[in-house]
Amino acid sequence: MPPRIFSTLRGHPLLTAAALLCFSAATIPAYQDYQLYMSYGPGGPPYNAFGWFISRFLITPFAQEMFGTEVYQQRINQGETTTFIHLPDGKLPRRKGKIPVVGPHAVPQRQINQLPNEEIKRKLTETFNAVATNNSKLVKLAPSRLERHTDAMWLTDAIPLSSRIQEAVQTVGEVSHIHGTSDHSVHVVLCPEDAKEVIDAGWGQRNGFSGWKPVATLTRGNINLPATYILVYAPRNQEEIEVVMELVRASLRYMSGGAEVIS
Repeated sequence: MPPRIFSTLRGHPLLTAAALLCFSAATIPAYQDYQLYMSYGPGGPPYNAFGWFISRFLITPFAQEMFGTEVYQQRINQGETTTFIHLPDGKLPRRKGKIPVVGPHAVPQRQINQLPNEEIKRKLTETFNAVATNNSKLVKLAPSRLERHTDAMWLTDAIPLSSRIQEAVQTVGEVSHIHGTSDHSVHVVLCPEDAKEVIDAGWGQRNGFSGWKPVATLTRGNINLPATYILVYAPRNQEEIEVVMELVRASLRYMSGGAEVIS
């Protein structure tokens, strides 16, 4: 508290106690929120108190809802009915159990429960990197523009900018990344049909700024997230790794204009 307030409170114990109580009520939740932000690990915003302030007060208040699928249904009704998910049964299985809790901060977008163990994290990362290596004509691994502290799959120059779909233009060619510094959830860009199916089957949700046009203006074009920019929850076992990686491959098929993807 400023010195002038201390001098005013001196000799008024009840008033002092009330002031301290109000001060604690304001600062303790803020500190707890800051600790939660830091528990996510490094991500897009600065990994410090300044980054927390930006995320909590300048970004998160403007985030949109993340589970509605009407935006996808509209495009499906207009004829975007192709799916890029290739599974033996055709459709995604329903994800088992409740959906995980995702932190209240819009960025970085992270799960705070149902986290995988170290072996599952390692296997997911190895499989992700192997898909990138096996499809080196389509993608390369390079630091994510959105996450900064982890590598992403990027479309190569073999897919010229002039022929890329709108979502690939919006992300400047970034296809997918794992949140390798923390929960190991995954961001992908999907077609409308697949984005709707992922949310309906409980495998993921949108980012709070997916498809929100003002964000591109506010960030001078540095962040322009497609409506189909989806957070896929971290896998908990080998079976779920296979599903998550099929969603990564579906993202690659879509963003590359329907190219054949090697597993």
